[in-house]
Amino acid sequence: MYGSIISATDPVAVVCLLKELGASRRLATLIEGESLLNDGTAMVVFLVLLAIAEGEEASIGGIIAQFIRLALGGPAIGLIAGVVVSFMLSRIHNNFVLEVNTTIFASYLLFFLTENTEIHVSGILAIVAFGLYMSNIGKTRISTESEHAVHHVWGFIGFVAETVIFILTGLIMG
Repeated sequence: MYGSIISATDPVAVVCLLKELGASRRLATLIEGESLLNDGTAMVVFLVLLAIAEGEEASIGGIIAQFIRLALGGPAIGLIAGVVVSFMLSRIHNNFVLEVNTTIFASYLLFFLTENTEIHVSGILAIVAFGLYMSNIGKTRISTESEHAVHHVWGFIGFVAETVIFILTGLIMG
């Protein structure tokens, strides 16, 4: 279990270095996305090993079934959510407040539903699949007038989340 916890990677230093060197934003996005997939996979492995340690899954078949449910169920639900949100965004025209709130609400609702209900699949992998779908197909459903606002709000949310994580890490470790 300890190995699964420490296996998650942190791309922040690499992405900052890429920005300083003038590398393309696409490369930084690929590195960040790969790190998110690593984090999701590490969480799935941790949950499977935790279930084994607690004696919940005693058979090999049960362990494999739980791993498949966590690892494939999350991305499947994330893709379904991406299709639904894309449809919703295609029905909203030139209302950046509603478009921003739809993407934020959908992300948090998706994570809550996957992690805290009877569905119980990987919320991290669901959000990664949702984000990948929205960045490729879903962003075409956002009106051009609202695209700038959506991009800036999500950039701010990412910055605040990283800052809070580093502050909490410093408080806990320090």
